[in-house]
Amino acid sequence: MKQSKIAWRAALCAGALLWAQLASAAFPDRPIKLIVPYASAGITDNLARALADGLGRELKQPVVVENRAGAGAMIGTAAVARAPADGYTLLMSTNGNLVLGPLLYKKLNYDVKRELDVIGVVAEVPTVIVSSPQVPATDLRQFGAYAKAHPDKINYASLGQGNVLFLVSKMLETELGIQMTEVPYKGSSPALTAVLANDVQMMVDVLPSSLPFIRAGKLNALAVPGDSRLESLPNVPTIAEAGYRPFHAASWLGLSVPANTPANVVATLQAAIHKVTESPQFRQTFTTIGLVMLPPMSKPQIDSYLEADRKRWGDIIQRHNISLD
Repeated sequence: MKQSKIAWRAALCAGALLWAQLASAAFPDRPIKLIVPYASAGITDNLARALADGLGRELKQPVVVENRAGAGAMIGTAAVARAPADGYTLLMSTNGNLVLGPLLYKKLNYDVKRELDVIGVVAEVPTVIVSSPQVPATDLRQFGAYAKAHPDKINYASLGQGNVLFLVSKMLETELGIQMTEVPYKGSSPALTAVLANDVQMMVDVLPSSLPFIRAGKLNALAVPGDSRLESLPNVPTIAEAGYRPFHAASWLGLSVPANTPANVVATLQAAIHKVTESPQFRQTFTTIGLVMLPPMSKPQIDSYLEADRKRWGDIIQRHNISLD
């Protein structure tokens, strides 16, 4: 009797395993949800919708975008972290919710390393250091000299302390040996308006927002915090070329799934992601507005990329003792 019960349980387990394998083998057989933990419109949302459209065509199933903004992207991120690990719930990921959040908050309602798995890093959003044309400086060294000579006259626009732009501003103060006054704004548009009017003298901004004003000659691009010059700004030097310590500062955009999603499901999703993002039309669309499209990465390459990003921002956060708790 005992042996029959053991045999029955073994058969039941084997059947369950076979069913799970068959279910994942048929992936996808229903619509997929892509959660964007930020508000609609903007760079992240635009890229998410383009990815959803392309993935839908490749996977032969609708990929539906759902914006779940709030609490510094924690609401949407936590929703995916707790979703079934079956590939039907994706997360639009950035270093805001997956790198800076865990570094800046001691208590998060999700555990990035334990509950989420980044399966693709698609693009970087470069940053650029811009100043008002009314400031007598056309490069970073001139700006640093002017700021030292006028220590009470340099204000910078900030979009809050939990983002790449603020951290680069703090890094610049250290590198240039200057002090600036932070002036907070609720979005990039009013912040840029303030720089254009010389209400504040400089700003670290994401390139797609500032690029039209730089091209129109309404903003001075002082330098780019990157490993090399940007295709969109070939005449603007890097921080290293300006004579300061090299630093790479960009936001990255990618896709994640709940941890323990079956390997064959992840492989299917990654193949579709690579097919979409390698399309010349897709790449051109986002390169034109200032994004840097990245080549497909293997899992070890993704892990190495993320670890370098954590170290980069962790060092700045620790050096300036920044916490949002």
